[in-house]
Amino acid sequence: MQKTPISRLSSRRLLGAALAASLVAPFAGALADDKDTITENLRQHMPGIPIDSLQATPAEGIYELISGGQVAYVTADGKYLIAGDLIDIEQRENLTQAKQNEQRVARLAELPADRKLVYPAEGKTKHSITVLTDPTCPFCDKLHAEVPALQAAGVEVNYILTPRQGPGSKGFEISSRTLCADDPKQALDGAMKGGSVDAQACHDDVVRENMALSNELGMRGTPYTILPNGSALPGYRPANVMLEAIRGSDG
Repeated sequence: MQKTPISRLSSRRLLGAALAASLVAPFAGALADDKDTITENLRQHMPGIPIDSLQATPAEGIYELISGGQVAYVTADGKYLIAGDLIDIEQRENLTQAKQNEQRVARLAELPADRKLVYPAEGKTKHSITVLTDPTCPFCDKLHAEVPALQAAGVEVNYILTPRQGPGSKGFEISSRTLCADDPKQALDGAMKGGSVDAQACHDDVVRENMALSNELGMRGTPYTILPNGSALPGYRPANVMLEAIRGSDG
């Protein structure tokens, strides 16, 4: 019996699906093989390196490696590790920066509320930012003075205490004391101005966790602000400049 046009179309669709499956299967196999090769080489030559994720990129033969929250790239044979930005020239998009922003947003979303000191927005919260700060950092104090203006503009400011000089430093001890104070925000306000904190340093473990987090977020100094889209704004900025960056990030 002669096939109708509908049956011909159905046959073509079935053939197309079968062809697509035959092409995807070898690709998936090759992808898995590449990941196995890369993983084996990394563990052999860089023992102890954390492999958070390993994914193909749009660039043929180049894989994205997330390690300890940091983004790097590795060749399919696992022989070469590339540190730097991967940029889509045609789309004019920094793929590395986009991934880092995504990582920061995801990581901060996981952070327990008791790890942050929250300065809420006045009225409706329009934006929310996270600031990695050190109570002994002069530029952190300058930025802290801008917080009321940010709050008045509808910005919620979340502080994470991350002393830039690490364990054993004055900033580390004051950060721990601040978190242990009866009113941590009041203690931080005073510490920023050089005041003492009347509390025991009982949260060293939390401050250490904050320092580890700061490495994942790419902090190189304080203050270090994470904008709503995950992009980072290092250093001090006056409130009007901060607001422009915050609004641009949300847009």
